[in-house]
Amino acid sequence: MKPALAILLTLLAAGPAAAVPLRKVISDCGADGKAYCEGVGYGAPMQACLSRNKARLAPACREIIERLEKGEEVEILG
Repeated sequence: MKPALAILLTLLAAGPAAAVPLRKVISDCGADGKAYCEGVGYGAPMQACLSRNKARLAPACREIIERLEKGEEVEILG
């Protein structure tokens, strides 16, 4: 098998990269963001703040932050 074909088949077998829908981030982490990260900008600064406060987060928000820390991205469209 040609190397390029093997790489393509490996990527296809892995499936699409996992992503967290933005609406879920907002619904599950909105209250925690307001409570622990007042005045912090959205995006990476908010994620960093929530990560620093992970022990105090609601379980649903903590799960999202852990997923993002593992490399999942926020899906803006969809």
